[in-house]
Amino acid sequence: MDLPIAWNLDDKSTYLSVDSSRLRVNYEGNQEETGVIRANHPIPPQCKLFYFEVDIIDEGKNKVIGIGFCEKKVDLNRMPGWDDGSWGYHGDDGYCYAGFSGQGNLYGPLFSTGDTIGCCLNFTNNTVFYTKNGISLGSIAFRNLEGTLYPCVGLRSQGGYIEVNFGSRKFKFTGNAEKL
Repeated sequence: MDLPIAWNLDDKSTYLSVDSSRLRVNYEGNQEETGVIRANHPIPPQCKLFYFEVDIIDEGKNKVIGIGFCEKKVDLNRMPGWDDGSWGYHGDDGYCYAGFSGQGNLYGPLFSTGDTIGCCLNFTNNTVFYTKNGISLGSIAFRNLEGTLYPCVGLRSQGGYIEVNFGSRKFKFTGNAEKL
């Protein structure tokens, strides 16, 4: 069972660059284009819980950063949650987007430079919740998950720069993910 441990250099938008660690992603578009990157492996549902965190090193000019997960078929030039088979929490408006509806739901606070956003997929009850700076946002963002899901991040903010933690270092969130 292979777990996601880095970004997939061959599964990203051309508007993104990735450093040699395969954990840091920089947006290189002009804010008109969206860049999305997927992890190197899907999340195995048999692990029951999967959690990862994204450090916002630089929010960029307009803070358009989306953190979530998607299926392999999803367009890498559309923000997480804007297409069927894609879900994401966005830092510029605090909304969660799920699939092709085009409409988000207010979920949590905005996030920006210096924040760490965590995403927890619970395959026992097929739900997702997010954390900010190690604290659970307290409610379910998505329900009824299905499909083969990859962690993903989308950026559309000039100067935007993030780093992912798939568990190679200590997480900021230390709470009980199974209680939600």
